Amino acid sequence: MYARILQLAGHGVVYGFGSVASKLIAIVLLPIIIRYLPPKSYGLAEATLMIDLFAAALFRLGLQNAMMRFYYDTPVDDRDAVGVRVVRTTLALTLVSTLVGVALLGLFAHPLAGFFLNDSRRDEFIWLAALGLWTSVIYSTITATFRLEQRPTAFLRVSLGNVAASSILSLWFITELGWGVEGLLLGNFLGYLAMVPVAGWMQRRFVVPAIDWSLVKPMLRFAVPTIPIAVAFQALTMIDRTIISRNAGLDELGIYGLAARFAGVVLIVVTALQLSWQPFAYSIKDDGEAKRSYAIVTSWFAAGMGWIVSGMALLADPVVRAMTVPSYYDATVLVPMLALAAGIYGTYFLVGIGASRVKKTGWHALVAGGAVAVSLVANLILVPRYGATGAAISAVLANSALAGFMLLRSQRVFHVDYELLRLARPVLLTALAIAAAYALPTGTGFESWGSRIALAFAWPVLLVASGFVSAPERERIARLVRRRRGGGGPEATA
Repeated sequence: MYARILQLAGHGVVYGFGSVASKLIAIVLLPIIIRYLPPKSYGLAEATLMIDLFAAALFRLGLQNAMMRFYYDTPVDDRDAVGVRVVRTTLALTLVSTLVGVALLGLFAHPLAGFFLNDSRRDEFIWLAALGLWTSVIYSTITATFRLEQRPTAFLRVSLGNVAASSILSLWFITELGWGVEGLLLGNFLGYLAMVPVAGWMQRRFVVPAIDWSLVKPMLRFAVPTIPIAVAFQALTMIDRTIISRNAGLDELGIYGLAARFAGVVLIVVTALQLSWQPFAYSIKDDGEAKRSYAIVTSWFAAGMGWIVSGMALLADPVVRAMTVPSYYDATVLVPMLALAAGIYGTYFLVGIGASRVKKTGWHALVAGGAVAVSLVANLILVPRYGATGAAISAVLANSALAGFMLLRSQRVFHVDYELLRLARPVLLTALAIAAAYALPTGTGFESWGSRIALAFAWPVLLVASGFVSAPERERIARLVRRRRGGGGPEATA
């Protein structure tokens, strides 16, 4: 069991590295970009990306989830036949659904711009969102086949190519051509487009326009109930940004969007987990082993995520001040809460795997609807009074509801005995670190940097001192690591 978990960690690191690279490069380029984009322009970019991501969640139809589940349901000996048909059917259906989405965005570009951008004359941003919809969904569907075959190195190469293309194009469009926010968005979307033929050629045995109609109905029966949960997360994003835009204006939305970019570093781990979790979780055939593995992974995820969230919260103030300009400094208050919200969202992927494992996804719509309702009510109450800070608080509440509702549902159909006392340790330490982030000295001086860095590095020491890692577990992990390094020793068993 621990060997499998170590493999999950290894694949997660590789899968997440592409996301790490994109997030790190985005942050490195941020000081350049914000000098060309005032908060209002950044707010326009945030609103456009919001529309793109929401549309992608909707018109992807949950087919990538179905592709993963049905591919791993196929016996290994039959995957060159049945498994390939599953992937080809997914790609064909995705192509059709995204084209429908592009057409609808174009048809309603004028009213969408009026509602989300507060200016119906800016419908060119809706067309940019349509371009992003097509390129990002096709790209993500093709690259998902690398995960099916557990080829993390190939996935990494394509991801880094996408990061390089997007970064170079965005910088050129903004700094050399002076295209402003349009250049930022266009460079991002064309980066996906540049890598679609590359990934398609690498996976050419899958990229064939063929639909196995015998698979369509069962795959859609599995996939369609998962759409609300995907749409729900984007609806959470859409609700807060729309209410900020309409109540506080695009300037404050730009500051909120910048804070979300910094807090998005937390999503590196969430993305790595999302990309590697399903293949790992579904590949365990024995239910008893699966339940034990899920519980252990959840505990370690809480530890790793807790440290990352705590570090982001503690360092938010000096980092944002050092890398931005005064017009964006208000983002320092928002980053800790948005980082916490992102970390809580990551738990949804973990605790919801049981329901997907037994193909009991019918209640996902109620789970999603409950979280969206919490977000809508919280934002309507808090944003008019507290502005972007109210939206950040709402994000924490809504993501907590999303993870909590999913946990309740999944436990009913596939009960996992989570290590509650063990989980309480990183949760408590994270809460204390976030509280300290608001109490410690602010600014870019030594007093601020020193106290915050010291506390961030003390976090894992305190976790280990609390007894989070048991002695037998330390020995098992040590033996596995020595074995992987060629040091010999018997492999640990569960």
